[in-house]
Amino acid sequence: MGGTETALVAANIAALASSVGAVVSWFGAFQARRTVIRHHAWERFTCALRQQPHDRAYDISIAVLRNLATVSWWPKPDRRLAYRALRRRERAAADAERRQGPTAGQEADS
Repeated sequence: MGGTETALVAANIAALASSVGAVVSWFGAFQARRTVIRHHAWERFTCALRQQPHDRAYDISIAVLRNLATVSWWPKPDRRLAYRALRRRERAAADAERRQGPTAGQEADS
């Protein structure tokens, strides 16, 4: 092997190593961004669960749960968890309404 061929092989190896390094770097950045997004979604989820019916943010928390239950980028088990929490909230609201009985306007209609 002559000096020119050795230089060409070394250049090709360097180019390949550079390409592999770029791909690894891109993948690391992609995963880091994805982790940040998932963490933010989890924070929204836990904040929504902390809201009680008497809190002003309760209606917003239901919207957050509804959104998290349907977004495609959140992992399926997390979406199921959000959906179950939303269903539990809706059932609790329906039960509370039944316990209170009819409102004044509903009594007049009867």
